[in-house]
Amino acid sequence: MTRHPASPQGRPVTRPGERVRRAGAVGALALALATAGCGVPDTLAGLHPAPAEPAAAEPLDGDGAQAVTARVLDAARAVATDTGKKGNRARAEVMRGDALTYANALAKAGAASDGEGALGTASEPTVIAQSEGRDWPRAILATTLDDATSTQYLHVLVSRKPTEAFVLEASVPMFGGAALPAVATEGTGSPFVDPSARDGLAMSPDKALTGYASALRRPEPEKEPKGISAEDPFHDALTASADRQAKALKKLATLRQKHTADPKDAVAFRLADGGAVTFGLMTRTDTITVGKKAKELVLPTTYAKLVGSRKVTESMSLTSLEPVILVIPADSGDVTAIGATELLVSGKGS
Repeated sequence: MTRHPASPQGRPVTRPGERVRRAGAVGALALALATAGCGVPDTLAGLHPAPAEPAAAEPLDGDGAQAVTARVLDAARAVATDTGKKGNRARAEVMRGDALTYANALAKAGAASDGEGALGTASEPTVIAQSEGRDWPRAILATTLDDATSTQYLHVLVSRKPTEAFVLEASVPMFGGAALPAVATEGTGSPFVDPSARDGLAMSPDKALTGYASALRRPEPEKEPKGISAEDPFHDALTASADRQAKALKKLATLRQKHTADPKDAVAFRLADGGAVTFGLMTRTDTITVGKKAKELVLPTTYAKLVGSRKVTESMSLTSLEPVILVIPADSGDVTAIGATELLVSGKGS
């Protein structure tokens, strides 16, 4: 696969007025990972019924992958803010895994999908890599650019059966200036990696997610997780926010943050250099405990709505979802994050 040059914002370089183009020579994604999920009607992704025998099916060409990606992302955006059970069912027809979990939480929170979620605003997708073989599962890795925020998004679409259309399984914004390493050399493919297996990597994708979650804990861990680098914009933003909260609370209350990896729907596949890229989900719990010198804490409106009370006398906890993209080196080196976002989803207090 030919790797695109990147601009300082971590996106393919284009001339003014020129649209982002699809990669001309894309690598294969010969998949070997199976995760739980429901099938969807082919019509939702604009596909014709797939043949009964996988061996007889032709792989998508570049234009076909481009069309499928655009239709799936458009369908996902169309139902992104639909509420209630009806909205959840509509999203389940075009999404699965972490993408579905985040989208349902986003709709419940009442947030808009244009730039505040993990889809970004509508833009023509660029296909980075796609399956070339005749077997299932099949995948497409694509990117879109949110022009309003200059944010690049990475999307993973997967079809797991001949009778199943492509659905969105992961969708995460990249950090400004971050770059995805080459996915695969042309003709060799980029197979999915079992998230629970190390398989020639510095650590398994599951362990990488757990380690990164531990590195973000506050107060900071006494011993840094081995093989994990948390020197990235997401860590810096969390630290700055926590510092501001701690300063505002002074001695009236204490703040603790715990990040927990949820790898059950993680998606990982091999990179050209032997490493792997992993799309996973973490849950963050912020706990504020009222100190002895304070009788109560008066909450801002946003928190009060989640907690169900304007005041707390003992403690308050807030829960956020955090999709993340990690790059795992082959054999040695530190795991690094190249993208992440967060969404406040619930709270409780006493």
